[in-house]
This record gives sequence, structure tokens and C-alpha cells, in this order.
Amino acid sequence: MANKAPAGAPAWMVTFADLMALLLVLFVLLLTFAELDIQRFKAMAGAVREAFGVAKEDKLAGVIELEGSKRRTAATDTSMVRRPDDIPKVSIEAPMESDAAAETDAKPANQPAEKRDADELAGALKQAIAAEIAGSGIQIERSGGGVVVRFPNSIAFPSGSGDLTPAFIAILNKLAPVLRKTPGTVFVSGHTDNVPISSRIYRSNWDLSAARAASVVHHMIDANGIQPARITVQGYGDSRPQAPNDTPENRAKNRRVEISVVPE
Repeated sequence: MANKAPAGAPAWMVTFADLMALLLVLFVLLLTFAELDIQRFKAMAGAVREAFGVAKEDKLAGVIELEGSKRRTAATDTSMVRRPDDIPKVSIEAPMESDAAAETDAKPANQPAEKRDADELAGALKQAIAAEIAGSGIQIERSGGGVVVRFPNSIAFPSGSGDLTPAFIAILNKLAPVLRKTPGTVFVSGHTDNVPISSRIYRSNWDLSAARAASVVHHMIDANGIQPARITVQGYGDSRPQAPNDTPENRAKNRRVEISVVPE
């Protein structure tokens, strides 16, 4: 009687299966390490699709954008679905790169709006007191997004006093119409030099600087109708000098009142 073959797969099948598994792993690793040029692949895929007519289904909207195409083009073949009379008029669009460039060019146009507002305000303030600025030491300059009008103490207040001089009152009256028409916040700050002051009215330079700023604000509100909610009073004493307090000239620069306007 002949011997029966052993049950199950032959012994060589196990070795063959191991070999196939190893080959599969090898090809997977080769595919993983390979570099795929995505842009080139998309361009080739788009060309193949168009050559076989697959892209014709996408030509119904008037504008075609195929995968792999570098720019958009106008519809050229709509006869398969619509009659010539039914085809809407379309225009050739610019390349996608140009669209991005147009967006980039449009952004800077919106950025200088704040700068233009501040420049216009500075020009209006200078025009309002053009006669008083010459040789007086009054300065009008841009600061951040706003404008600063700087008045030396020799024009604004008598020495050691918080009372406005008539000349300063006349200047404030000329500036007030411009400030009323300019929406935004108005900061009035008083500054002194480092020479200590002690009097019956003012205990220190802090008191004096704050009192001078408050005098300006009261006049702007009472005589010129500036809204109180727009104004902030600041007294800095000698804490923010413009120049070292080492000479009479520099100390005179530090004794000042500033009106800062930050337009909306």
C-alpha cells in the first residue's frame, strides 16, 4: 500500500512565504525612500486627463482650473452641453501668481491710513498757529500714531505759577477748532525741571506740573467746548526731561506743557 502524503502545506511553502514577505517589505521601503515630485506629478496627471477628454466635464462653469495647471483659462469647449447662444460671456483671468501679487499690493494701501490722519492733523495744527510758531519755541511733531504740540514754559505760564498767560490763551483758542473736529483722545501733560519748588500753593514739582496741565484742560473745556471725556490730565514733574538738567538752557527745555492728540 502506497504511503499517503503528509497533511498540511508542503515544507517548502513556509520558506517561499517568508521570501515573499521580505520582498514586500523591501519594495515598501524603496517606495518610502523615493522622492516624489508632487508638482511634476500633478502637471503630468493634468495633461493625461485632458488628453483623454476627462477634463471636458469641468468646462461648464465658464472658467477651468485643472490639477496641474499653472494658470486659469477661459472656457474653450462647451459644445457638448450647451448651444453657442447659451454660453455666458467670460473673460480670461490673470494667472494665480498675479492674483496673489494683487492682494499683496492692496495691503500697503490700507496701512498708511493712520499715518495720513496724523499727518493731516499735524498740518492743520501748524496752519492754525503758523504766526505764533516762528521763533517761539513751539514744536509740533509726529509721535507714534499721534501728534504732539509742545509749548515752552516761557510762553505758557509765569515762573512758579499755574495761571495761563494771555498769549497762551490766544494760542489755545486757535487750536481748539482743530481739536474739536478731530475725533480721538487728547492728553495734556505738564513737565518741570529738577529745581525743587515749595510754596504755599504747590508742595513740589509734581503739584506744579499737574496744576499747569489742569489749567490747560479747564480752558479747553470751559472756553472752547472740548468734551471732558476726551481729555486726560498728566503731571510728570521732572521725571521725563527732554535734556539733562545741567544748564539753564536745558532746564528751560524741560519746563513745558505738551498737548498730545491720538486720532481715531
